Amino acid sequence: MASTPVPRAWWRHTGPALALLLHAVIFLGIFQLHFRDGERRRIERSVPSGGGIGTGVEAFLRERGPLGLVIWFFDRHGEIRLFYRYATVTWYGTDPDQPADATDQGRLRPYRDVPVEYQPGALLLLLPPLLLGRDFSAYRTGFVAWCGVLYLGTLLLGLRLLADGRPITAAQANRTLWGSAAFLLCFGGLAGARFDHIVPLLCVVGGILFQRASRADSTPWFAAFGALAAAGVLVKIVPGVLIPAALLWLCAAAPRPLWRSGGAVVAGFVVTLLVLNLAFYAIWGDGYVRSFTYHMDRGIQIESTYAGVIMAGYGFGQPISVGRSHAAAGLETPYTELVKSLSGPLFLAIVGAIAWRFLALRRALSLAARDLAVLLLGAVVLLAFIVTNKVFSPQYLLWLGPLFALAYGFRPRLAPAVLALLLASALTQAIFPVFYRQLKELRAPLIVLLNLRNLILVALLAWLGWTLAKQLGEEPDPKHWG
Repeated sequence: MASTPVPRAWWRHTGPALALLLHAVIFLGIFQLHFRDGERRRIERSVPSGGGIGTGVEAFLRERGPLGLVIWFFDRHGEIRLFYRYATVTWYGTDPDQPADATDQGRLRPYRDVPVEYQPGALLLLLPPLLLGRDFSAYRTGFVAWCGVLYLGTLLLGLRLLADGRPITAAQANRTLWGSAAFLLCFGGLAGARFDHIVPLLCVVGGILFQRASRADSTPWFAAFGALAAAGVLVKIVPGVLIPAALLWLCAAAPRPLWRSGGAVVAGFVVTLLVLNLAFYAIWGDGYVRSFTYHMDRGIQIESTYAGVIMAGYGFGQPISVGRSHAAAGLETPYTELVKSLSGPLFLAIVGAIAWRFLALRRALSLAARDLAVLLLGAVVLLAFIVTNKVFSPQYLLWLGPLFALAYGFRPRLAPAVLALLLASALTQAIFPVFYRQLKELRAPLIVLLNLRNLILVALLAWLGWTLAKQLGEEPDPKHWG
């Protein structure tokens, strides 16, 4: 009897293999492009005051030719110098911003001696690039490559998670990897200069733990899932969205008693968060607390949904201006306190509406959609956080890119969501960094562009929040499983 041929692994197909190669070229080649120290500033200073973007383009062409424009477009490495500082303080106890012969060099500690705006998990995340060398140039190269490792780790683990033990088909890998590559190119060089890739990676790892817990109906594994979410909060606060995503699924579709599985998730989260916070406070004191209050004290960032509406209304009869605070451009307006007081309740109200709609349609759900449901619920809550938060940094979209690409890989009907995110990402790159100076000058075309970007994200949130349960309700077409 003839044996059934074993299908080729997905990475042996031309399409996925080329997509993986493109990711390597992006992180090891394109995103590595940068000017020599001081060169970019020197070229920018040569541009006459008041000169538009055309004058700047001419300056870069004159100095470096066409390659200069390419480098200018992808060189977004400024923030890496701050990460390098935090990494060297954490690992070596030295601060590159202080004189090398300062008496406290070699004994400095983060939070206590050097203020840090990130949580301890983020500091650990900044250390691996030091393996390439102690100087900044080596660290910069290593950091961009490390971003690629985190990003690809999300995609590869996500494919495994959503396949749920079945073979991953070339079609699924193709959609995921090419959708991901399109996102990176639309988003631009900032993707190689931020550690926000850890957010979707933690969501995927959390999904794997939740999958294991659900399969075994294991209270300890549900608690481990909650503990991971708590650890994620101490890297980049937003991985806490895993908790409402998991609880929503358990409420909607789990056959087991909710109090046991859901209680284990909440207990694992709360206990781990409490233990780690107490331990970190004992080590670093009030400086650790300030890493949280730093973000709570921030005003309305100029790219936020609120800022866009206020600027479009020309301040609604009140004076507005752009200032700089907390290392970002912020909108100074009498409405600042009102926005700060409303943003939290608005976020909770939207999450409540998403939960109500999801539970109302729970009969349309299939248990086979569990892993994708938890992942997408987390992504939708992240999107709600982005559009309701008083701060909207461009890198926040990095939280969504790989998650949407993975969802598209296993649910092609989610293509409109991916296209909306690609458009929003391209507009974000136009806003920052290309036309950021014009936005800070409150130029009308840039205010329109900002509100268009924000409107696309709000519409995407509304569509996904309303239809998510229906999108998940159908079994995938067997031809997609191979």
